[in-house]
Amino acid sequence: MYEIKRTQQANIDLYRIYNYIFFNLANPIAADNFRVNILKPISYLKYFPDMGKKVLNSNIRFICFKNYLILYSVNNQIVVIRRILNKRQNFKNII
Repeated sequence: MYEIKRTQQANIDLYRIYNYIFFNLANPIAADNFRVNILKPISYLKYFPDMGKKVLNSNIRFICFKNYLILYSVNNQIVVIRRILNKRQNFKNII
């Protein structure tokens, strides 16, 4: 089993998404559901770290959750969640 860690930037991404749903969309229930449910696919990476698609010419992989991409890398039994971005963002320029 692999260990899951999140970078500070991934934590900021989660915080921003949560706040957007909570305040901008005025939907606190959906914001809470998002926060809980996004942890499910991330937890699968403990057992299946190579399940995501690989970003060409890098060690970054991604999995999808609703309208979001969870970008991560795998090093020495540790899955590092690097970013959580909206699918509409050009993630190749961000990573």
